[in-house]
Amino acid sequence: MPYKLIDNHIHGSFGISFNDADYDEIKHVLFGLYKKNIVGLCPTLIGDDDEKIYNQLVLFKKIQDEQISSINSEALILGVHLEGTFLSAHKSGIQDKKVFKKPTVENFKNLVKDMENIIKIVTIAPEEDIDLIEYLNSKNIKTQAGHTIGDNLNGCVATTHHFNAMNSIHHRNPSIALGALICDDVFCEIIPDLVHTSLDILKLFLKVKPKNKIILISDSLPSSNYDKEIVFCNKKINSFGKDENGVLAGSNMTLDEICLNLIKKEILTEEDIRQMGFENQIKYLNLTKEQIDILNR
Repeated sequence: MPYKLIDNHIHGSFGISFNDADYDEIKHVLFGLYKKNIVGLCPTLIGDDDEKIYNQLVLFKKIQDEQISSINSEALILGVHLEGTFLSAHKSGIQDKKVFKKPTVENFKNLVKDMENIIKIVTIAPEEDIDLIEYLNSKNIKTQAGHTIGDNLNGCVATTHHFNAMNSIHHRNPSIALGALICDDVFCEIIPDLVHTSLDILKLFLKVKPKNKIILISDSLPSSNYDKEIVFCNKKINSFGKDENGVLAGSNMTLDEICLNLIKKEILTEEDIRQMGFENQIKYLNLTKEQIDILNR
């Protein structure tokens, strides 16, 4: 593969979930992803018990610190993406809405405690926000609108898996899906696996959204690169990435597989992939020179 990739939204792979993984399991995923030219990532945590999330943050921070001092052939942890907790119960998707909390600074600090500096992205339902978006923006933590019924970004700088878990575009009613799409200042994640987005809606998205504001992601499940049934969010997930009710839990493809498919179908070029799968992520995440040098090694 002639290009490198960064995945800002990935829940695990090789049968391993980042919400439950121990040190050795995380390292196994990092080594496996690197072999697939995914050189950097934001491990993404779904909503869970506060203590469990905090323990995972401690673990990811430990590995990140080790990588900065010495890294081998493994994907670089760029920071954690918190996708759960601050979402709308009306757009919970596969996640357990019983663990959701109001997006407040107090709730965020109680959750992450002294691990705030490992957090890189937080997905929020902006209509639920009290004061968290402004706080996170001031800390240079990326705020992304997702799992939402809102019609206004309310200060969020990006969207999470655009079109999915948000109100659809309507010709009379405002929506985050439409507002973010036509706003050239807003970044948009998208899962271009042709399951989460149809070919036609993906073509529309690529025509309207400036290329330098598109973030290709996988939303990869632990079932990617794994041939057995998994349990995710306490639900059995089939080989199509859906639960028994047909609700999409995520993708069974990693970002390299998704991008190769886009090239084969002549939807994107290798140059497009390079920009939307690597260069845009570097700019969006405001990575340090040290991190960029590691990614380019």
